[in-house]
Amino acid sequence: MGSVFSPPKPPAPKADPAIEEARKAEEARKAALEAEAKSRKDKVAKGIIGSRSLFGQAGGRGFFG
Repeated sequence: MGSVFSPPKPPAPKADPAIEEARKAEEARKAALEAEAKSRKDKVAKGIIGSRSLFGQAGGRGFFG
């Protein structure tokens, strides 16, 4: 049986500041990549860019070509 007056548990150790900064930088990079992918997907869906776009046909033909 444990003691009623057991000492409190020590706090969890803090992470190394360099590791914490690297983790935050990686999360920011991942968020930026996801935002870029979403932006590109939206542009393809709208027909602004892509192989079937009216605005970027081969040979310089565009919307009015």
